[in-house]
Amino acid sequence: MQPFTPALDDLLEQLEALDRRLHPPGAGEGAVPSGDLLLQKSHLAEIYDLTDALIAGIRSVDAEFRRCRNRLTYLPVGFLSTGPGGVVLEANRAAGTLLGLAPDLMRGVSLDTYLHPGCIPAFRSAVATLTRDEEVPVQEFSFVRPDGSAFPAAVAVSTSHDSYGGSAEYLWAFCDISKQKRIEEALRESEERYRELTGNISDAFIALDKNGHIVSWNRVAAGLSGRPEEEAVGKSICDLFPDLCDEAVIGFFQEVAETGRAGVSECRFALRGSEHVFEVRAIPTREGISVYLRDITDARMAREALLLANRKLNLLSDVTRHDILNRLNVLSGYLDLFRERADDPELLQYYLKEEEAIRDIQRYMAFTAEYRDVGMASPVWEDISRIVREAMAGLDTGKVAVEVQGDDLEVYADPLIVRVFANLIDNSLRHGVSVTRIRIRPEESDRGISIVYEDDGIGIPHAEKEKLFERGFGRQTGFGLFLAREILAITDLSIRETGEPGKGVRFLIDVPPGFYRFTGRGRAR
Repeated sequence: MQPFTPALDDLLEQLEALDRRLHPPGAGEGAVPSGDLLLQKSHLAEIYDLTDALIAGIRSVDAEFRRCRNRLTYLPVGFLSTGPGGVVLEANRAAGTLLGLAPDLMRGVSLDTYLHPGCIPAFRSAVATLTRDEEVPVQEFSFVRPDGSAFPAAVAVSTSHDSYGGSAEYLWAFCDISKQKRIEEALRESEERYRELTGNISDAFIALDKNGHIVSWNRVAAGLSGRPEEEAVGKSICDLFPDLCDEAVIGFFQEVAETGRAGVSECRFALRGSEHVFEVRAIPTREGISVYLRDITDARMAREALLLANRKLNLLSDVTRHDILNRLNVLSGYLDLFRERADDPELLQYYLKEEEAIRDIQRYMAFTAEYRDVGMASPVWEDISRIVREAMAGLDTGKVAVEVQGDDLEVYADPLIVRVFANLIDNSLRHGVSVTRIRIRPEESDRGISIVYEDDGIGIPHAEKEKLFERGFGRQTGFGLFLAREILAITDLSIRETGEPGKGVRFLIDVPPGFYRFTGRGRAR
């Protein structure tokens, strides 16, 4: 396919060649060619060839013209051509669709007819710039349709001269940017809400890019650094918060950025002449990470004071419990002496009741010794397989097989969770009668995960299931399963029994999302 202009040049050359054949050099005006040119077969054949070539050239030019016209007609953006005065010479379908008019109806109408009055000065300025053969940058105009509706458009324009440097046309291309404007407006509102949210929280907030440079922060962060926001943006966080740049904190930030998982750490600031402890929360973002700093100095001091008070209370409790148990032993000894000397049956009945009361008191004392440790230590990630091994360490399982599945499962719980499994295993060994196997395994669901504890013993009667976790219910101290439920509840874990009587027990320890993880898969839940 020949380009448009060379095709015209070739056609012109062929027409000139035909003209020379019909009018040989030296023939005067009105002269008849010697030998009657048109009757000379050799020349006639040549004329036919030239005519065929001329027709083919015209068709090629016409096809090329149609292709160029179709390209403009079906261009997916609005296209208009105007004269120097701004009158529309031609418009494509997209322009007609955007403006709600047939393209033919737009010809001969000034382009500023379709512009919002507020855009006409900018339009005329663009035309004046084109007249001086200067480039016009892409601008935003507002077009108005015949029905009165308007739409914003991005408009680009350039000048087209004919091949002889004569009259010029202005070529306008435009597209509707309403959707883009809505997105920009939504983004602006979202950024405003985001700034309002981060600006009003009590924590210091710092947004960092991937290089650790500050993108934005709130007034609390500015107060900590002592510098206004305009001085902070673009600077390294190490310049404004040197305490955040020790190896531990930098490693923490890098881990959050590389793994894409949020994390929590701590650091210490020298603030107002004293050292403060800050909780550092880092959340990965597309730009880098968002850092939240919370002063936990007072909370830490209160926690330490509470722990100290608890230690003192526990010490007092231990001393008191020890003294009470000693006095109970003395009382029990005197009662035994009384029993040996008393022959009256009625007095013996009193003795039995007194002995039962002593056993109850001893049982309560044992419970207080166990319950005092609940919640004293901070929850930690506990490996289920390790917990079960520790729980079995003090028990004689004999020939009972204990099977544990889910080696990579960890739960976030009070360290006393070991006692929960120790109590369950001990109950199976003591009361399961025919137990030969104990199995512990995880079951996942949409609501989280359940740790299933089951044996093949005699199970639990339906009548006892409702009272199973009540304080004082049971054949030993009566506090085992009650205490297990309290230990689990510290981190929102719960326990229930769903087994069938005669088929063994089936306890479900329900763990909500966020409180368990599979370390083998490298992901937290």
